[in-house]
Amino acid sequence: MSRTKLIVLGALAAPIVLYLALLGAWALWGTADEGDVASSVVLAGTDISGKPRDELASSVAELASSFAATPIAIDIDSATLDTTAGALGLSVDTERTTAAALRVGHDDPLAIGPIRWVKSWFSDRHVAVVLDVDRTKAEAELASLEGDHRSDPVEPAMTLKDDAFALVEGVDGKALSLDELLDRLPNAVDSIGSTIEVALDQRVTEPTIADEAVQAVVDQANRVLAATVTVHLGDHSVGLEGNNLRSGLSMSLSGDTPTLVLDEEAAALQIVANLPVPLNPTGVSFDIVNGVPTPVPGHDAEVCCSADAPAKLIEAFLAGDDEITVTPKVMTAAEGVEWAKTLGVKEVIGEFTTNYPCCQSRVTNIKRMSELTRGVLIAPGEVFSANDHVGRRTVEKGFVEGGVIEQGVMAKDIGGGVSQWATTTFNAAFFAGLDIVAHKPHSLYISRYPYGREATLSYPGVDLKIKNNTPYGVVIWPMARDNGITVQMWSTRWVSGAQTAISRTSGCGADGNVTVTRTRTYVDGHTDTDTFSHRYNCEQPTPPKAPRSAAPPAPAPTTPAAATPPAPTPAQ
Repeated sequence: MSRTKLIVLGALAAPIVLYLALLGAWALWGTADEGDVASSVVLAGTDISGKPRDELASSVAELASSFAATPIAIDIDSATLDTTAGALGLSVDTERTTAAALRVGHDDPLAIGPIRWVKSWFSDRHVAVVLDVDRTKAEAELASLEGDHRSDPVEPAMTLKDDAFALVEGVDGKALSLDELLDRLPNAVDSIGSTIEVALDQRVTEPTIADEAVQAVVDQANRVLAATVTVHLGDHSVGLEGNNLRSGLSMSLSGDTPTLVLDEEAAALQIVANLPVPLNPTGVSFDIVNGVPTPVPGHDAEVCCSADAPAKLIEAFLAGDDEITVTPKVMTAAEGVEWAKTLGVKEVIGEFTTNYPCCQSRVTNIKRMSELTRGVLIAPGEVFSANDHVGRRTVEKGFVEGGVIEQGVMAKDIGGGVSQWATTTFNAAFFAGLDIVAHKPHSLYISRYPYGREATLSYPGVDLKIKNNTPYGVVIWPMARDNGITVQMWSTRWVSGAQTAISRTSGCGADGNVTVTRTRTYVDGHTDTDTFSHRYNCEQPTPPKAPRSAAPPAPAPTTPAAATPPAPTPAQ
């Protein structure tokens, strides 16, 4: 073999021989036991080279115990935010940090292990500290540190503007990224107790909801406002306008995308407010025995509406349907009694008595009127009508002929005398503070009644209507005797009335005017006033006419009898 070839072969073999020699040296002196730390290994500024596993575990535990107090300085563009590892929710994961330290120099591939060993003669091998983080605590501390330097994103919203819904666009925020901070912290732990300095840039944080998604909800809400849904209940139909449901519309963010929701209570209120709903549907009344009011069952009744009615209305508005059919539900007489028990009927809140001579025919009518109205319940907000409740006073209903005033003339008619019931009931309601929405005094003043504080009846035109303006039930309790009638109003006292002024003139004609002022005092202390005005005809009454039953028969009608309206009865 020529000298040249030998030189070439030697040159080629030298690296191999050198690597083999390095490999042998690494095998003899460069590898540590599997349970010991390799050479030149540094953990958080502490040399842990060659430490067996138990000593390493002690070193890591010592590092962990003092790590919570380690200062952390986060440099952002405009400030330095100072905190500690513990306040930021950081702690050392001792098991994973120990395992990471033991892997250095032990899991190097054979091809590069000797090279890394030689490199360690000249530079340390640093092990990153493995951290645990309480993300909730870290997020809160980071937000607190940023303070005014941070701006949270503002989600887009739906708002009401000029009687229509509109989009409020979302706004981007600016904040530090916790993940970015955590990525940088482990390698920044150079020594225990030394301040960890990290430079971070704040990132743009976008709203989680897109403006376009909210705009779709806004558009749907405005379609609801413009819509009308016709609701059918039996023979009744009513159009409900979406505009009246404005307060019940809102946007829900509970799902993946925002959705429009309509409050079920708002829908139910619209149904109840627009469909016929009797306030006392089962006709429950009261009996009062020994001063104790007790509800008396009425009858089962169909009422609005089945439990699914609000949901049907909501579905129709949201889907763009224009009509629905709802079904009634049955309210039993027993349910009516239970409802009546909640109305607070427990005491007399107004009472009045008027007297009359015994044994006249009109006394029969007063007693019969009292029987027909005794125990009547006026529900909160309900208006009681004497004519609607009793109807025309007829012989079939137990009324007899008695004295009446017809067009200022004394006469006789069936039911004559019931105006004394009306006057007494009017006054009981007057002192109970109830709203008297309709009444008419007699055209001629009758001395047995309070001047300006009395009422007459004539079917169907002249009525006595009393509204229950309290939150409690009101029960009418008339007690007619042979020589007088007392009417009580039972409820829970919420308001009381008193006559506080009267303006009256003497004489006749234009001088027969009277105005009674009532002051109502409520249980919370506030007061209000209302007035009752009338003009009496002071002329001498015309002598009684012959009874209507003795009048000559009327000529035959020129139209069918069914088309002839019933004649009004005189003031009774």
